[in-house]
Amino acid sequence: MKNGQVVHRLSRRIRVVAPALIKEQERCYILEILLRKHPAVKDVRIVSDIGSLVIQYDPVNLPEACLLATLDAVLGNLIAAPKAPPTPPVPIDGPVCECSVAIEGMTCASCALLVEMKLKRDPRVRSAVVNFASATLTVFGVIDREGVSEVVARLGYEARPMDTLSQRRLLVEREKERVEEAKKRFVQAAWMTVPVMISGMAMHHSPVLRVMEFGLSTAILFGSSNSIFRKAWTLAQQGEANMDTLIAIGSGAAWAYSIPGVFKMGHHVYFESAAGICTFVLLGRYMEERAKGKASEAIRKLIELQPETALRIAADGSEHEVAIDDVQLGDRLRVRAGDKVPTDGRVLEGCSTINEAMITGESLPVKQGGGRCGDWRLSQRQWQFHHESDRHWWRHRAIRHRQTGRSRAGY
Repeated sequence: MKNGQVVHRLSRRIRVVAPALIKEQERCYILEILLRKHPAVKDVRIVSDIGSLVIQYDPVNLPEACLLATLDAVLGNLIAAPKAPPTPPVPIDGPVCECSVAIEGMTCASCALLVEMKLKRDPRVRSAVVNFASATLTVFGVIDREGVSEVVARLGYEARPMDTLSQRRLLVEREKERVEEAKKRFVQAAWMTVPVMISGMAMHHSPVLRVMEFGLSTAILFGSSNSIFRKAWTLAQQGEANMDTLIAIGSGAAWAYSIPGVFKMGHHVYFESAAGICTFVLLGRYMEERAKGKASEAIRKLIELQPETALRIAADGSEHEVAIDDVQLGDRLRVRAGDKVPTDGRVLEGCSTINEAMITGESLPVKQGGGRCGDWRLSQRQWQFHHESDRHWWRHRAIRHRQTGRSRAGY
């Protein structure tokens, strides 16, 4: 290799060190996006601090020699491309905070990399991590949630808050709706694609059938598959591209080239190709939505474990049942026997035993009467505690971080 050196190899994994990638975060993002496009590449991990690149691949469909030749060519093109002039840092005053949002509309790992790269270009952002598996974004910097949502919206995606219990349950419902919507789009497209494919393969010269193919393929491209073209157009306005761009160009070119064939029988038409491409893409996205839903089953179970209400003690000693989203830091809550502890906190009064099976795996009574407690079920007496934070949310967040596919350690 001219632009890198192989430092370690296994039968299905190879590690390369490329000096051109050292401290070049955007080059690393672009290289990862390009490599992931190849179906034989299973995983890509890049550590820009040392220019290390780890590729896990299928040696049957992509021999090592071909992989290294492709990698060397791509690295050469990245090195030859002119670098954008460095933007001087803009001093921004304000509190540094961390916000997390859910992103809707991501269809591949390239979408996650694009969002992450775009956010890191913003001078207000110190760090940004996109978790494609759970479709979440965590941003740390001098930027609020509205600012993050604006950046995400310009790329054609939608950011949704996920702070409160009601918002997280809404996201779970939205996930179920997305699966149903993906299934509906595929079924509609499949029913219209079948007659177009049969007619196209017959190689006929019937004007009536040509009009039928044109009408059905138009309904598939700009009806069932309109999200593909809408996303591609939005990214084109930003000077960006992803997998939707490739699909839109390919199917759109076949459809546009075939339009004169509706009026000229001697002109070749490829309406069936355009319709077939979009239908197979919709099938893949439906299967992906189902797989993502199964992968997030643990998160959904944690959300369902948290109670919807808590018993808050007022200053005069009276007790009122309030929604869990209305509980504030410093509130005093009462937990009765048999209840679930709604939040994390510090025990003020009372002593009881709780079931910590969800934490330890052992369904044994554990005495709690002071210090911290979590969302375990009480088995005896009631107690009071001082609300400090939401333990459910931190566990939820830990699972999402563990789902992140790209390790920061590299190899």
